[in-house]
Amino acid sequence: MSVTRTINALVVALLLVVTSQSMAVARGTMRDATGAVVICTGTGPLTVLTDADGQPVGPAHICPDCALSVIAGLAEAFDLLPPAQRVLQVTPLVLNPPVHDTVPPRPRARAPPLV
Repeated sequence: MSVTRTINALVVALLLVVTSQSMAVARGTMRDATGAVVICTGTGPLTVLTDADGQPVGPAHICPDCALSVIAGLAEAFDLLPPAQRVLQVTPLVLNPPVHDTVPPRPRARAPPLV
């Protein structure tokens, strides 16, 4: 159990180190695209981002600082139903055991017998 816990802790720590480094690299390599060229192809439009000189800058990376804002945008796209206003009334079930059918408790010994 102790060995498994240690191995799991090391794997999680290694995963954290690797992913945090890749996020730092992605944050530092953001390219500044000043324009976009739309090319119409037979399969559909293709957008190429360009810099100030008109040279293509490659695909845009997802900003790690704003990646979770996509979830907020998706939540607005769907019409969410309001919560149900129906109230459920619950009445407690009280069980009253019959008094006369129970066996009275027997007295118990309080100490070992004298020898």
